[in-house]
Amino acid sequence: MARGRSSLAALVLAVTAVFLSCQLRKAFVPSAPRVDALAVQREQAAALGAVLTAAAAVPSPVLAARGEDDEEGFDLRIIVIIAPALVAVSWALFNVWRVLFRQTVRIGES
Repeated sequence: MARGRSSLAALVLAVTAVFLSCQLRKAFVPSAPRVDALAVQREQAAALGAVLTAAAAVPSPVLAARGEDDEEGFDLRIIVIIAPALVAVSWALFNVWRVLFRQTVRIGES
């Protein structure tokens, strides 16, 4: 039997070639953007940064509404801040004075 070329095989080969050529276009890295586009992106980033900085620098209106005539009484934050330091100092003094007292007693005994 003689083999003949099939028109179906040629069609399948052509469709496959077209499909692969379309896929190869997506495989390549696109060209670099133009310098103008990069400059626009940098300007937009700078403008966004300026807007965010300005928004963060706006003073809080809560503190502005508070008047100097308002008397709230004793502020407990002072105790919260000073209490750990007072505990540490008192513990250190307790240890130092205890040893000092013992040494003084020992010196007096000898």
